[in-house]
Amino acid sequence: MGEGDNLMFALALAVKDLTVELRRAHELLSIIAFAMTSILVSSFAWRGSLIKTPEVLSAALWIVIYFSSILTLTTSFAREVDRGTIEGLRSLPTPPFVVLMGKVIYSLVVLLLVLLTTIMSSIIFLNLNVAAIPALLVLFVVGVMDLALVGSVVSALVMYSEGKTLLLSFLFFPVSVPVLIPSTQAAGRILAGYTLMEVLPEIQLLLAFLLAIGVASFLLFGHVFQE
Repeated sequence: MGEGDNLMFALALAVKDLTVELRRAHELLSIIAFAMTSILVSSFAWRGSLIKTPEVLSAALWIVIYFSSILTLTTSFAREVDRGTIEGLRSLPTPPFVVLMGKVIYSLVVLLLVLLTTIMSSIIFLNLNVAAIPALLVLFVVGVMDLALVGSVVSALVMYSEGKTLLLSFLFFPVSVPVLIPSTQAAGRILAGYTLMEVLPEIQLLLAFLLAIGVASFLLFGHVFQE
């Protein structure tokens, strides 16, 4: 099977998951509502000078994205197990890594929707500097790609566990630290007035981590998925 066929399989799986998600729109809306509510509560709590601190605002934005990732990724593979469709995925005439890529694309689309909601809410309620948004979007998109890939792998690891949500939360944090630390630092610097080129080392670090996890997933995910 060629690379083009594998990509089509991954996209088809992502479209299938997104279609299911839209049919059960309450789950997607609850994640978006969580992001908006978090920003709104932060706005109420930070009336005053603290809200203008770039480091605090950066941390707030990434906390919202991080916990939204947990809400999104909890059902990534668990839904297939609960519905008994996981064996159907295993029987597809495609490598297991393609199934993972389908889940990553699905998670990425949902998280990008949450990201846009978070950015828009921050402009309204947290006085986010509009001039910093282009650089922030580049940083956040790369960071969200990392979280989607790492989280999908962790979701596959815990899909048969009874306490999926709790286990995902515990396992997701240590593997996401290499994403959260440079991302939070870079976002704070962008909000302080730095340009995208000045935070390029952090973005390169995120891309290197994405490549490393991608290679490891390509080599090992088959064993995880078929067990």
